[in-house]
Amino acid sequence: MDIFVEQLVKKKRDGKDMLKIILSIVGAFVIIALLGLLSAFVPFIGMFMLLAVVGLIYGLYVIITSVNLEYEYAFTEGELDVDKVINARRRKRMTSFDVNDMEVFADKNYSEFNRYMNNPRIEKLWACADRDGDDLCFAVYTGGGASKMLLFSPNEKIREGFRAMAPRKVFLSKN
Repeated sequence: MDIFVEQLVKKKRDGKDMLKIILSIVGAFVIIALLGLLSAFVPFIGMFMLLAVVGLIYGLYVIITSVNLEYEYAFTEGELDVDKVINARRRKRMTSFDVNDMEVFADKNYSEFNRYMNNPRIEKLWACADRDGDDLCFAVYTGGGASKMLLFSPNEKIREGFRAMAPRKVFLSKN
C-alpha cells in the first residue's frame, strides 16, 4: 500500500514566545542606554556604538523571527518525518520513526495520555500548532535507544495512514 502525506502546521505564538520577544526588546534598549552613558565618559567610542547598535538590531531580528515556527510532517510508507521550519527559511529535522518502532498513537483523550506525559523517562517532543488544541495527538516510540513522545497535530489523512499501517497501535476517539 503506497501512502504519502505531507502537512505543514504553523505554531501559534504563546505567552512564552511573547515574553521572549518583549525581554529581548527591553534588553536591547537597556544595552543601548548603557552604551550611551558610557559614550559620555569614554571619548572616541562612537564607531563602536554604531557597530553595537547594528549588532543589537540584527540580534533582535533573529530572536523575533525565531518564534515564527512551522512543523512539517511527512508520512511515507509507515515512516513519519517531522521537521521544524524556522521563519520559513531554516529547516531542522526533529525526529523520524517507523510505525514498527511505535508503541502507541492516540489523541489527547486516550486514557493513558497522562501516564505517558508524567513519565520522566520519556522525552517529549512538541511539534504542534497549539499545546491545548483539540487536534493534539501523540505517538510514543523508541528512537536512538530511548523512549520518545511526539506531540503533534496531524490531519485526518495522516491519522488514516497510521490506522492503515498499524491498526492495533492506534487509539483515536471518534469526533
